[in-house]
Amino acid sequence: MSTQTLEKTKPTAPTSTAATVKPMKEQKNSKLRTGWRRLAPKKETGRFSVAVWAGFFRVIVLLADCLLAFITAMVIIPLLGAWLHRQSGASRGALSADGTITLWLMPLLFLVALLVAGEIIVMRGMWRWATRMIEKIRDARGEATGADVTTKSTARTTSQSKTNHRRSK
Repeated sequence: MSTQTLEKTKPTAPTSTAATVKPMKEQKNSKLRTGWRRLAPKKETGRFSVAVWAGFFRVIVLLADCLLAFITAMVIIPLLGAWLHRQSGASRGALSADGTITLWLMPLLFLVALLVAGEIIVMRGMWRWATRMIEKIRDARGEATGADVTTKSTARTTSQSKTNHRRSK
């Protein structure tokens, strides 16, 4: 064999394997996850700051829920009612009482019911988002202190989770 062939077949330095493994690990962690971990001070072992974060997220969600309900009740529903009133012909006095109920009131009630269902879905989504954020902060604090954050009362297996999901339907 020539020296050129030997140089080609020589194994490269083992740092290439370590270098490829390390960037792969870093790519899996998202910027959001790293940001939440940075929020948690590494030397703090108390639960007070997690409670503050939990209160902050819950207050933000409750304020957003109140704002959404207020805007819907004070702006969107009256605008829908006025639009339906004009479109149905009730504003011109061309409809009888039965026609007004049929062409104006029932569609308005249906649209209000759709709005309520949509708002409930949005509110539950925001509440679950806040819960996930609180859990991320709690997990980051647990990793920073090395403590096991999960207690026996809150730990659930996947079979328990599936059972509870089936019961809620």
